[in-house]
Amino acid sequence: MSGNVSDKCYVYFDKYNSITINNNSITSNGNSITITIDATAGTGTIAKYLYSKDNGVSYVQSANNTYTFTGLDKGTYNIKAYVQDSNGKNSEIISKTIEITSITLADYVKSLYTGTQGNNGIYYHDANLTNGANDNSYRYAGANPNNYVCFGSTETSCPTDNLYRIIGVFGDKVKLIKYDYANSNLLGENGEYSRDTYSKSKFSTYKGELTTINRYYWNLSTQTNTWSESSLNKVNLNKNFINNIRSEWAAKIAETTWKVGGNTFANIGTQPAKTAYQNEIVSPVTTNTTDNATTYNAKVGLMYASDYGFAAAPSAWATILGNYHVEAITDVNWMYMGLAEWTISRRADIAYGVFVVGVSGNLNNNGATSAFALRPVFYLSSSVTYVEGDGTQNSPIRIN
Repeated sequence: MSGNVSDKCYVYFDKYNSITINNNSITSNGNSITITIDATAGTGTIAKYLYSKDNGVSYVQSANNTYTFTGLDKGTYNIKAYVQDSNGKNSEIISKTIEITSITLADYVKSLYTGTQGNNGIYYHDANLTNGANDNSYRYAGANPNNYVCFGSTETSCPTDNLYRIIGVFGDKVKLIKYDYANSNLLGENGEYSRDTYSKSKFSTYKGELTTINRYYWNLSTQTNTWSESSLNKVNLNKNFINNIRSEWAAKIAETTWKVGGNTFANIGTQPAKTAYQNEIVSPVTTNTTDNATTYNAKVGLMYASDYGFAAAPSAWATILGNYHVEAITDVNWMYMGLAEWTISRRADIAYGVFVVGVSGNLNNNGATSAFALRPVFYLSSSVTYVEGDGTQNSPIRIN
């Protein structure tokens, strides 16, 4: 037997420790999907997390172990995610199929904005929109956009008294105004109720469907334009109206910080919508001695003067609000209803002055002890979802 020895054979073992996924969760909430990964680093340190909602076609990189895809349309999403370490080594891929069955009303409305100003009656008020508010709101404007919402009723055919219209989307909340004027069945016969009424037969300008329209004082109680003292605010809007629409619907309304500081007539009434917005919302002033508060927290309010201004077609936005009475403007302003009605905006230089949309459509001012029609305005909670409807009067948007 020879003493030959075979060549040595070496076997190398890779002792590299990969990232370990300890736990993970992939959950949906409304129209968002959240992925959370609990991972432990191996040989390298954790460098980044990668998330996909399109089955791995594209990934979003993040330094955080939690990521949320927001603003998703209804549909099925194939979620994938993994972790990568400092040496470029990847963990296992986690995956789950999630179906989005609902979308918030705010995201639904924003989805109707196609990127072209005016499509579907929506204007995006960013810094590039000429004469716009520059507040990144999405507002409806023009003659008759499809912005109807059925609120307070689940009847197959929405009653006229339950029709509201979308002023716009502000942040993650949708702002509504009642389509037609509110009567005592909603606002009550106490507070700032007036026995005076408007009659449809006497006002050819009136565009609504009521035979008789109740009128309310802005603040007869203390005879000033201090919104925090007004019974129209405290009793008719934020007590009677809230109670009469029933608790399940009142719960859908978000408490809001209303800008009630106001400004002078020269800074609002003789200005176009853009400047009026700056003077009543961004930089309100108080110069009378009755009220130094510029904000008031409540669920229900009234429209701002600038809300009315921006509801007209953009061709009107360079016109001062005091000149909104011409047919070329009233014919293309969906918010114009043809009767004198209150705004929440007040004159800061006169202790009783309040801005009013006149019968002919121009912005004017009157005393808080006068009696006019009104339409409640409020913001829906951000969690309110879109159910169905195309926003026409016959097929208003339904919400959940």
